[in-house]
Amino acid sequence: METMGKVGASRPQKTEYTSSERSRQTRPSDSRSVSGRKSTSASPNRSGTRRASSAKKRSVLSRIFETNRSSGGSKQSPKKKKRRRFRKNQRFLFFVAACLLVVAVIVLVTAIVVVNSCGKSGQDKPVPSASPDPSAIGTPASVTDSTVIENSVTVDGVSLGGLTVREARTRLMQKLEAKKNSLDITVAYESYEPLQLTAETIGLGYEEADVDEALRKAVSGEDVADSIPMHFDSELLRNALYGLNEKIPNHAINAQAEVKYKTNKIDGVKYYQPYWSYTEGQNGAKIDFDALEKQIDEAIARGDYTASLTPSVTVSEPEITVDTLKAQLTLLGSYMTSYYFTGTTSTDPALVENRQGRDANIMKAIGKMQVVQLNPGKSFSFNKTTGDRSEKNGWALANAIQDQTYTKEPGGGVCQVSTTIFNAILRAGITHINRRGHSIPSDYVTSEFEKGLGFDATVDSYKNHIDFSFKNDTGHTIYMFIYLTKNKDSKRKKNINVEIYGQKEEGVEYRCYNEILEMTSWNDESRFEYEKDKNMLSTDKPIELRKPHDGYKVRTYVDKYKNGTFVKTVYSEETVYKVIYPKYRIGTAEVTPKPTKTPKPTKTPKPDAGATP
Repeated sequence: METMGKVGASRPQKTEYTSSERSRQTRPSDSRSVSGRKSTSASPNRSGTRRASSAKKRSVLSRIFETNRSSGGSKQSPKKKKRRRFRKNQRFLFFVAACLLVVAVIVLVTAIVVVNSCGKSGQDKPVPSASPDPSAIGTPASVTDSTVIENSVTVDGVSLGGLTVREARTRLMQKLEAKKNSLDITVAYESYEPLQLTAETIGLGYEEADVDEALRKAVSGEDVADSIPMHFDSELLRNALYGLNEKIPNHAINAQAEVKYKTNKIDGVKYYQPYWSYTEGQNGAKIDFDALEKQIDEAIARGDYTASLTPSVTVSEPEITVDTLKAQLTLLGSYMTSYYFTGTTSTDPALVENRQGRDANIMKAIGKMQVVQLNPGKSFSFNKTTGDRSEKNGWALANAIQDQTYTKEPGGGVCQVSTTIFNAILRAGITHINRRGHSIPSDYVTSEFEKGLGFDATVDSYKNHIDFSFKNDTGHTIYMFIYLTKNKDSKRKKNINVEIYGQKEEGVEYRCYNEILEMTSWNDESRFEYEKDKNMLSTDKPIELRKPHDGYKVRTYVDKYKNGTFVKTVYSEETVYKVIYPKYRIGTAEVTPKPTKTPKPTKTPKPDAGATP
């Protein structure tokens, strides 16, 4: 083949040929090509020109191989054979791809012809269809946008007779747009600044379906209304009228509630206590919105787009009264705990320092959450509200319960705040709570120790990152007030007060109690722990390193009552306080006895001289 001939010409073949082989290559009747494949002989019926050309090619190839032979070429290398085979396969693949492309074109053309022929045959045989919708513009089916309206019809001042449906629609809608934009109604009351109402102000517009209906009737010769109806948005109109109502003097003023603060003095220091302050509403004048809306509707209906209207004004009462607000801000639940803040009969400086640290931390925590508003479905997080409680952030060191013992931590003592909140929200009927108890029962929950078990809530942002949180599941906004007051029983104590306000369900109250399921006494001497100290005498009094506490398994409950009758239990949680056995430090050094002195011998008394032997 030609391609192979070119390769042989540029790179000598390694195969040597004899003279007989060369002569066979030049013979027209030879059935083998240069590559050793059978070649197609020229037919005797072909023209002489083609035979001459074939002979010429053979002579050229003969000269090429003769040149290869004379140049001493050797056998063809395997790499060249591989290249020749690759090119042969490549040509074969191109040929297959071309064939596939031709087949695809033929199939596509055939499909187009078949579809066109089917379409024509379908036109020849109409398919029965449902009866046309008489409300459609095109009724009857022969009517199109170019159909002329033969009837003499006038809609909104536009004569439709002699117009096509398309022309009639265009002119009619242009007329309606101009009519809509011409709206400029004035609403004025006495000498006060009037209110101008425009199409945009009240959302004035029309329905295109009404236009289509008018055209349908015009085409079919039915009676057509004189105008297309206009509509406005009542809500937009009311919003505009509210602005006018604010300008009228002596309009009703609703009652208001606001948080104010009163001062409490404790040990010469001022503390602020939040409380609700109410302001009564006032009667006033009010626009009769319903009557005014009717006036506007009538003016538009009669086509008076520049009407001047005077609203009717009536004496109005506040929609929100003080009673309304108080019903929304009823005290739902409250709780109070007490703590020593300073001063002690003890001279132990560590105890005084711890009390002062607790007091500083409690005041700091309360300052960050003194008034909290919580909308329905929203949550309160103690740790997020206080932030990270560290010395860097200004929190003092004080005792905190950690791993069944007391250790000093930044922010120690704030658990009493979270515990007080926990007890207040339980009494407010809030039950969606995330809470964990201490490892040691808290003695500040209630004066009766056992009744307070299970009602404490620990928090920690220092090591274990324990949070106390709850979700407002009352369905209404609630408010939480937290403040400090003076304790009536002791000058050395302060009270933490938490109050929850919101909308109360009439006749409903929530009662809290607990049930002790198990109790394990710490007074089992076999479980006591001792730490030996060789620097202490075995006779010295043991030093208490860990205070003992009984173990408890407790379940707390919150029951809902209505008008004094039990309804259901709305909250129940189990708390476990592990028993804590005491730990003592004892001495192991033996006591060395002091040596005793030997008594001096007593002298024998001398006998008297006058004595008789």
